[in-house]
Amino acid sequence: MTHVLVMGLPLVAGLALALLAERGRWAPPLAVALAVGAALRVTVMLIAAQDTFQPYDLDEDFRSTADTVLDGRDPLFYLREGGWHFLPMLAYLLAGVRYLSELVGLPWEVAGRVVPVLADLALVPLVAKLSSDPSSRVRALRSFQYACAPVVLMVSALHGQFAPITLALGAAALLAARGGRAHLAGVLIGMSVTSASWSVLLLPGVLLTLPALRQRIMVLVWTAAVPLAFLLSSVPLLGTPAGRLRESLSASMGTRPVAGDWGWSAVVTGGDQVVSPGYGTVGTPLLAVALLAAAWWWRRADPVSLTLALLLVFLIVTYRFGTQYLAWPVPYLLMRSTSRGALPVIAVSGVWAAFGYLYMSRLEPVAWREAHVWWALSSLLVIALLVYALPGRRRDGGDSPSDTSGQGRGWTVMSRNSTSASSV
Repeated sequence: MTHVLVMGLPLVAGLALALLAERGRWAPPLAVALAVGAALRVTVMLIAAQDTFQPYDLDEDFRSTADTVLDGRDPLFYLREGGWHFLPMLAYLLAGVRYLSELVGLPWEVAGRVVPVLADLALVPLVAKLSSDPSSRVRALRSFQYACAPVVLMVSALHGQFAPITLALGAAALLAARGGRAHLAGVLIGMSVTSASWSVLLLPGVLLTLPALRQRIMVLVWTAAVPLAFLLSSVPLLGTPAGRLRESLSASMGTRPVAGDWGWSAVVTGGDQVVSPGYGTVGTPLLAVALLAAAWWWRRADPVSLTLALLLVFLIVTYRFGTQYLAWPVPYLLMRSTSRGALPVIAVSGVWAAFGYLYMSRLEPVAWREAHVWWALSSLLVIALLVYALPGRRRDGGDSPSDTSGQGRGWTVMSRNSTSASSV
């Protein structure tokens, strides 16, 4: 209970700052947003690193992956079933972090979280740069709110998960595409897809940003070439037999068939977590149809709205779920000047995720199963807010005029009558 209270303090502080910023129409400069975001993340990271409990994937899977790569072996073939299942890019990254941490004497509990935290901080300015609102003050507000959002604090600094890395690469690809740099956009989105296959949901927004067919084809070529290059790199670097590359690719795309943690699968299982491939037989085609329908429905939306819609639809429909998935739509929710329901989603999903991260992780197996029932079923409330937050189909990405007055330097406060500071 003491740990829950101590860890809860920076999370509550982050949520309070995000809500107060909306109410007060704060517009802190980027340096302030980064400083606050760094302070919150370092605080959470240091508290988590001192805890006797560590997330299993960070403590075991990620560390073992790093050690396996440093030994010159392919982690896809040498680690536990249901463990590592990505192409080697992140494995190389983990190996580099592991090597440097041992070189300088930094504990893995800290070192393993550093790169996700840095990637998450990189998203703070990216949210501002990709915001659909022309007002620099609204962009500053959204950037500050991302820096304070509790769910991304937990995913990066507590869990040490890879979602911030994938999101940062995807957002950078969108920014490059907006500047017409198709080759760079393709490389970045290719690296994002290499780090996590779900990042393919970010690709349509990047393609939609580019005006020319030739540029879009170039992005697609790079999106395929980068993962292929990392797959082939395992032959000389990790000793993977060339004849097993197809098996390696299949293993990298595989996932452990867990259901019952979220949404409709929780309703079907009565809130019990189950390991069964049968749910994937139904859930995977259902998810594919839903995503295709969403891509068609939002095909005329602006790139940020299209990306947000695809991410939200995935979360609404998916049968297989990890708490870190809740971080996916957060930057895109805040990029839209009139993103309906963004703060309720950020607040409620943060509370829901905190219960799982801070409280349920401490329970004994019997107590965990009992708590899991109503925790999983309560995900329907979060899903209802995700549905409410689905964007409109308008190309301009906003519904209200922007206030461009008073764009002074420093920490400004937006007028409460400003239409650019529309409620989220």
